[in-house]
Amino acid sequence: MRRVAFLAAVLALAAAAALPGARAYEVQTVEVSEGGFNPAVCQMNREYLRFKNVGSTPRRVVWRPPTPGAEPLFDSGWLAPGEVSNAVYMGFPGTFRFEDFENAGNFVIVKTPVYSATWPVECWPDPAKRPPSPPCTGAAHCLRVPGVAMD
Repeated sequence: MRRVAFLAAVLALAAAAALPGARAYEVQTVEVSEGGFNPAVCQMNREYLRFKNVGSTPRRVVWRPPTPGAEPLFDSGWLAPGEVSNAVYMGFPGTFRFEDFENAGNFVIVKTPVYSATWPVECWPDPAKRPPSPPCTGAAHCLRVPGVAMD
């Protein structure tokens, strides 16, 4: 009798998992490096977003509110090379700008659906876009040429 009850419970769980809409949430990962964000635009559903440092130096990603001087709504903290941030829940519609803490010119635009619950996800890093090579450090014969402005 116990075996029959156990088998019935396992079959019920398997059937529930096979139902449409019975899936785990998705987490989109955006790569960040000294060269910026990859992809530059992330169209995702209202689920979770995280950042992965694929560069050679620590990076920090922030989502600043439109109010000047206000605390960031999201702060990844310093991410060591290869480290992944905590996921942030993007459960509301709109367009959002996440930026590199040290260089606001490096940013990613994250879009979530406004007039529907879901839409086609387009948030995959471009494999052709790789972070820049780190400058030569510690090399005995590393040539560095200074940049000189011509006025």
